[in-house]
Order: sequence, then structure tokens, then C-alpha cells
Amino acid sequence: MDVNGQLQQEIPSLWEAAKRETENYSFLGNYEQPKWNISPKIGISCAVSPRASEEADHGHIVSSIEQYIDEASAVIEEGAYMVHIDFTWVSDESGRRLDQMPPVEAYSMVLEPLRKRHGNSFIANLNVLNGKTFEECMSPIVAGLAEVCPCAPGHPMEFVEPAVRTMIANGAVPNLAIHNSGEIELIKRRLLDTGLLKGPAMWALLYGLPFDVGRTLLSGNCVMDADDMIRQMMLMIHQIEKLRPGTPLVVVAAGRATLYMTTLATMLGHHIHVGTEDTRFKYPNSDEQFSGNLEIFRHAKQIAELHGRTLATADEMREVFGIPKR
Repeated sequence: MDVNGQLQQEIPSLWEAAKRETENYSFLGNYEQPKWNISPKIGISCAVSPRASEEADHGHIVSSIEQYIDEASAVIEEGAYMVHIDFTWVSDESGRRLDQMPPVEAYSMVLEPLRKRHGNSFIANLNVLNGKTFEECMSPIVAGLAEVCPCAPGHPMEFVEPAVRTMIANGAVPNLAIHNSGEIELIKRRLLDTGLLKGPAMWALLYGLPFDVGRTLLSGNCVMDADDMIRQMMLMIHQIEKLRPGTPLVVVAAGRATLYMTTLATMLGHHIHVGTEDTRFKYPNSDEQFSGNLEIFRHAKQIAELHGRTLATADEMREVFGIPKR
């Protein structure tokens, strides 16, 4: 009996308790490991511009508008929820460079046939960084063609502030292209603390490219091996989580890391962006190249399936990122 005179179960000695535990040992017993908090859905988008190809590196036009539309259409049919459209090194049937044409005309030449084929089953992410004037840059947004538009926090604030205001005013969601950890602090100081960005945004990690590749005025992070890739991805994810907890993220498979980045981001529960605009390499340890966007996309899709994640639709991703449905 205990001190209150109540009956209690006999308490064994230490050695007796140890003996019983050993005799009744099982690996987990009745304990069931909890499931990890990783979304079963994953959004995979694609940037089909051939900017990262060898031909583009050497200054040659490497894609016609017909090829461009077919590349975009193929990945949409395969399940891409979004296509990023950038006309670097793309020409029309007359040989005119699309990036030197009025943006509304150029984007319409691609979007109209894609909408005819696929309706609103994809999100239109339009590059609005190339134009002779600010108004020309913003014209596809004002015309209602763009649902998402890239804007790097490290770009000159003289451009960023009115660009973000124009996007928001016309129902387009800013795509924050984050090339390094420093740009996360710029988002806080320039966009959040000022109240400029209060609503939805698409946060995208675009790192692993040399500083003279792409559209940022800031140097990119140095990624020389898997250790660099992992540490920097985890650092930026951690910083964003402190800044805006629960923010859905997109990781761009850029540079040589390509499928390694895709695999890590998929494991972590984030969304993926692939395509020949940001890489041509299959693996970081060889010079083997992808045949095109469809091959890249299928690899990313297979990686997602191997990790128990299925492709999200455009409307599901519109909800994730706060993009108005069409």
C-alpha cells in the first residue's frame, strides 16, 4: 500500500525492470511515427527560352516562334502549371527578334495560340524587364496578358517600386526573383517595411548562376558543389521563413546543379521551376545536356513522383500564390 493506504502495483527493482523490458523488446512497439508536413502536391513550371543554350551563348538566334510555342505547349500538356515567357533569342517567321518588337504584339503572338490550345490551364508569367521605356515594359501587364511578372529585389528601386505598383494595380502577382541572401533583406527593407508589398507574391530562389548570366545587377551566390548548394538553399529558406512564416516557395533549377536542386527542393516540400532559360546541363559533374524543355520537365516530374508528390494544376497554384482565377 502507498502512504494513503491504497493498493498499488508492485514496483520492480531496476534490474527486474531491465529484464522485463529486454524480454518484451520490439522495434517500435505501439508507437507510430508521425507523417512529415510535406504537401502531396507540387507545382512544376517551365521557362522555355533557349537563353542558356550554347548557341545563345555565342550570340546566334536559336529558336523560331513556332518552336517556342511548341516547346511551351509540350510542357503544358505534360503538366506544367505555369510557363515563363522570355523572348531572348527568339525570332518570328520574318526573322524579326521578338525581344525587339512591341511587347504586347510579341507576347500576343505566343499567348493567343497557347490559350487557343490550352485555355487557362496554365499561368502566364511574362518577362517585363526588356523595353525601351518603362511604359513599354509594363504594357503587357496593363493589357491584361500577364498573371505573374518577375522583378528582382536587387534591381534599381527607381524601377522596382513603380513596377510592383503597376503589377498590383493590374491584378498581376510579382515574382520575386531572389538571386542571393542579400536580396531577402532588400525585400524586407524595400517592399515589406515600406508597405509597398502587402498582398500575394511568388517568392522564387534563383541562385547558382554566375554573376554575368541573367537579369540581376547583383552577383549570384557561388555554388561549386553540393555542400554550397544545400547550405545556401537552406539559409535562404530559413531567412524567408523568419520574414514571412509559411510562405510558399519556388526553387529554380539553375546552372549546373539542375536536377540536384530539383531533388532537394522536392524533398523539402517546395515547388519547382525548370527550363532551358536557366540551364542546359543534366548533371553538375558532366557536360551532358538536355535535349529540350520536355526532357527537363519529365525528369522533374519523375523526381516528384518518386517522392510521393503529384502535379498541381494551374488553378490549384493560383490559389497557393493568390493569383486571381480566370
